[in-house]
Amino acid sequence: MLMPYLIIEHLEGISDWLWLEYSHVSEWWANKLIFTNVLPEERERLAKLGSVISESVIRFPFDRSKIIVLDLQAEEELKPEDIDEDTMIVVGGILGDAVPRGRTREFITSRMEGVKVRHIGKPQYSIDGASIVAKLIADGKRLDEIDYEENPTIKLDEFSEITLHYAVPKLDGRLLLTPGLIELQKRELGYTEGREVSDEELVEFFEGKGEL
Repeated sequence: MLMPYLIIEHLEGISDWLWLEYSHVSEWWANKLIFTNVLPEERERLAKLGSVISESVIRFPFDRSKIIVLDLQAEEELKPEDIDEDTMIVVGGILGDAVPRGRTREFITSRMEGVKVRHIGKPQYSIDGASIVAKLIADGKRLDEIDYEENPTIKLDEFSEITLHYAVPKLDGRLLLTPGLIELQKRELGYTEGREVSDEELVEFFEGKGEL
């Protein structure tokens, strides 16, 4: 089984949400996970999850033919035959918006001539979701063999639920949700049993505009 490298180009401050996603990626990629573009004050924390490089991936001196950037706007899909043991798959460490803004293209793809650029389908995934799909493809699955649920609705209790505004991969019929994310959202939404959260509040929260 091939085990390429996964590179996360770190482009956000380390929020609780981002940390949960990064931790989930680490569970799937283990010692093949590399964080790039890391500030000195973030090195120690991220080193708990993977290797850490302060330099941005766009400045890597490596053979760029070995690098694959996952970009929602790419024309070609990622296939198992694209991947070798020394392949470096790059995922943007960017928390997505409800409406994608093409930030991977802006911050990474457009600045890296000579790399391969691939998509993993039309849906927008979270960082960990994209990393899991990449791992499944590296393990030999084709994109059309990977199931997912777009904008899944998650029950908080008998009366309340939230919708995640991105796709979540599924394996053997089970959603591969970020561990701890629902509990985090309950806390950040100020959730208590019986409280109804409006659609407007949820949209603002998921777009990073609201504190509920």
